[in-house]
Amino acid sequence: MEVVWFKRDLRIRDHAPLAGAAAAGPVLALFLHEPEIVLAPDFSAAHGAFIRECLDSLHAALQDRGAALVEMTGSAPDLLEQIWQQQPFATLWSHQETGNWASYQRDKLVATWCSKRGVRWRQTPQNGVIRGQEARAKRDWLAELDTYASSEPVKAPRNIVPSGLHPMLVASVAPLQAAGHDKPGRVRGGRAEAIRLLTEFIRTKIIRYPHAISSPISAEHGCSRLSPFLAHGVITMREIVLAMNRRVDSPELAVDRYQRERLINALRFFADRLRWRAGYFQNMESMPRLEFDNIHPGMNGLREAEFNPSHFACWRDGETGYPMVDAAMKMLQHTGWINMRMRGMVLSFALNELWLHWREPALFLAREFVDYEPAIHYNQMQIHAGTAGASSMLAYNPVKQAQELDPAGVFVRRWLPALRAVPDAYLVAPWSMPLTVQAACGVLIGTDYPAPLVDHLDAGRRARARVADAHIAAGIRLRAVRGGAGQKMAGASQDALF
Repeated sequence: MEVVWFKRDLRIRDHAPLAGAAAAGPVLALFLHEPEIVLAPDFSAAHGAFIRECLDSLHAALQDRGAALVEMTGSAPDLLEQIWQQQPFATLWSHQETGNWASYQRDKLVATWCSKRGVRWRQTPQNGVIRGQEARAKRDWLAELDTYASSEPVKAPRNIVPSGLHPMLVASVAPLQAAGHDKPGRVRGGRAEAIRLLTEFIRTKIIRYPHAISSPISAEHGCSRLSPFLAHGVITMREIVLAMNRRVDSPELAVDRYQRERLINALRFFADRLRWRAGYFQNMESMPRLEFDNIHPGMNGLREAEFNPSHFACWRDGETGYPMVDAAMKMLQHTGWINMRMRGMVLSFALNELWLHWREPALFLAREFVDYEPAIHYNQMQIHAGTAGASSMLAYNPVKQAQELDPAGVFVRRWLPALRAVPDAYLVAPWSMPLTVQAACGVLIGTDYPAPLVDHLDAGRRARARVADAHIAAGIRLRAVRGGAGQKMAGASQDALF
């Protein structure tokens, strides 16, 4: 019997462990509901509901090929031992996981169990990550990534022989109550939805993507919305790259040079972001305690002793008095998603204007983001906080963001109904309304909508100064945070995306 352990890889295509196991013999396809993961402070009911939909899709795909998905609840080593006691097996197949500290510790315990039982654990790399000593020896990681990304996705096995394990193993899954509630506006999970979104994005949305990603109004329908499916491995980077390359080679573009060039530029812009994602994974692989410790220890003690619970609660609940921040938090509460610029703005406000240490905002946002990926998440936390070492903190002016990205107040009025009657001239800074205007529009600041928690200009200046002083004291030499479609891509030909 070959045991295939599904984790953040809920698919059958481009799944090398499943393909290898199916070729080797009867397969037990396994997913574990682990208390150490589900009850952790970065997991939520919205994650669980999305994963449930993805598991149902995976189960159907396995059934079509003759197998079934076995789900069990408990700690991984204990459940593997339970299976082994019923039917000893020689090989455990899975992908490598670059996740949070809980998954890292879990994998070490599983490795110990495998060693004890003489089970070979065959782990396949994914997301372009290079593990261990080999990673430190690689000098051209980007070229290695491009080779991986442009390689052909692994085909799904046509037929899978089931293990025939005793039916008593396939018992009902004991429920684990994750924190929070599901989100009514979140994307639905499953492979079919992932393929639909990918197809729609590559065929129609991609041309507008570079110009649509900043404003929360255009980003909602202009972004790919594939991030939750990438986060849980329903679809892979290689599958997306294959779809991108096929789009470039489509016959209708061969006769329209201008449209072809526009498409290639847009696809390259998106490809850069896939590379950045892979880079965050590689960084997390080498620093598994990234979710707890400052990347640069010289920044220790900067914010830890000054955490303001009241400020955190107002930020968490979307009641800071800054409409763009509050609207973004309300959208996040409803959908489990906001675009990257809004993520940066709400995080910048928490860490800089409110001077909160990054750990508690990070855990809250981890629970809120349906597309939460620890590697991306904690790297971003530290970049915005200025604790990442080589780069300065990222700061967003919430009033300027509202002026530039929502000048007519469409986004703010949608998510903050209390402000719908506020005149456009005051919507980005409603506290500036004269009392006569407040009375005329029926919005009394401090009663109908909160007064600002802080003076954002003064608080932002103090934060930048304190971070800069800490960098100097720690001897950190800064470099600019750069990125974008203009970056040179290693090994790229005129039409190549990877």
